[in-house]
Amino acid sequence: MQGLIALLAGAGLSALVIRAMIAIAPRVGLVDLPGEHKQHEQVTPFVGGFGVLAALLVAVALLILEYPDRLVAWLSLLVCGVVMFGVGLADDRWKLSARIRLVIQAGLALLMVYGGGVVLADVGDAFFVGALTMGFAAAVPFTVFGTVGCINALNMVDGIDGLSGTIAAGTLALIALVAGLGGDGATFLLALCLLGGVLGFLWFNLRFGNQHRALVFMGDNGSMTLGLLLCWLLITITQGPNALVPPIVALWIFALPLVDTLSVMFRRMWMGKSPFSPDRNHLHHLLQRAGFRVENTVGIMGTLHFALGATGIAGAWLGVPEGVLAIGWLVVFLAYFRLTARPWRFVPMLRGFHRAFGLTPARNLGVFMGNCTLEHVEQINALVAPQLDENTVFRTRLYQRKGTAGPAGTRYAVVQIIIDDEVAPLRYQDLYMRLIRRASRPVKGIYVRSYVQRDPHNERRNQSHPVDRDRRLAERRRADCALVEESYTYVRNGRIVDQQIHHPRTVTSP
Repeated sequence: MQGLIALLAGAGLSALVIRAMIAIAPRVGLVDLPGEHKQHEQVTPFVGGFGVLAALLVAVALLILEYPDRLVAWLSLLVCGVVMFGVGLADDRWKLSARIRLVIQAGLALLMVYGGGVVLADVGDAFFVGALTMGFAAAVPFTVFGTVGCINALNMVDGIDGLSGTIAAGTLALIALVAGLGGDGATFLLALCLLGGVLGFLWFNLRFGNQHRALVFMGDNGSMTLGLLLCWLLITITQGPNALVPPIVALWIFALPLVDTLSVMFRRMWMGKSPFSPDRNHLHHLLQRAGFRVENTVGIMGTLHFALGATGIAGAWLGVPEGVLAIGWLVVFLAYFRLTARPWRFVPMLRGFHRAFGLTPARNLGVFMGNCTLEHVEQINALVAPQLDENTVFRTRLYQRKGTAGPAGTRYAVVQIIIDDEVAPLRYQDLYMRLIRRASRPVKGIYVRSYVQRDPHNERRNQSHPVDRDRRLAERRRADCALVEESYTYVRNGRIVDQQIHHPRTVTSP
């Protein structure tokens, strides 16, 4: 019951604080402007850390009330969180140098050790030689290194709406599970309260329902604060005589950010670049390049992260030797690195999965129908129209290869949904794709797929590998095709109310 109260209190206060900061942020310059390499097109407040900080304040208050004998540790936790939040906020606002950030992060790690008693000294039996424990003199720099790495690993995956929050929420949920079943009430309370804070933030940051973009960003103020707090919790559950799980399990619980960050840095060095040079080869970049939408990317990575963490915890509870868990984690890392180090091979593979699952691409511009006539498309639109609530216009363009009389295989149609003189947003395209696949089943010979904006990155056709060339040639949008018919089908309240057909003279295929 106490855990539920902590969760709800953290979530409620986080949501209230973030809602208030959405109104205040533009007045004080706490907004992220579009441009440069950024993907968003709207001015967006980066105030997610305010919700995390609010949840931390609730957690510290509850911890002081329930466990007053550890007052120094809780005050150290509070100072670490507040200072890290302040540094992240300053970095968001004024762009601090990397050296300043690293020095302050290292200083807060020392406060964790000396004030909170949180020190990474035991590495367990990861090398099959028995439990290895470092002396305090060696454990302190090791703790500092691990803490700084954890902070920046979470910060580096904060690249799209909802991703860092989802990763943090999965990590906190796993820590809460371990602490709850292990009887560590203080860690359980802290993890649940912070989980509530992250959930309050995700309410404004995730894309779901009618919310098609993030209303707020996490910002460095949120990701750096969460990275520090997650490190505190991971060390707590894996160290000391009352450790709940072996130390190697911490790597599994925080697997995806660590594996992704290390892989990207090793790849940069492999390519002769600085490990800190920016690029777009994180896993979320590769998934998006393969056509996965932001929602799909967050779901895939969040599920993968949670599954890896659950695997490590389950292995520990089932008595799997720590050395075997360490080898397993290393195998995951090497496999991940091998795949992502060659994006020109990995991205086409991901595209294959994308097509296999029938997902709507992020660059979707409509629906492509091959081997069809205008009558076929009109028949399908008539079946789909009653299932659409909005007033819409189907714009259908039929293309035919030049110099042919139009036998099967030489024609294709492109159907787009037009709302308010613009192409409909992805949620309409997604709905239409599902409906049209269902409606086109009785029509023999037609194949349906998403009509996408071509992305020059990692295109198979631009490479010297003629894999699938013959198969893809038949469905490729060809430059020697011309627009032969164009129709506009007007739908109102689920009924076709008008239809206009045009016969352009010469229009080149897109």
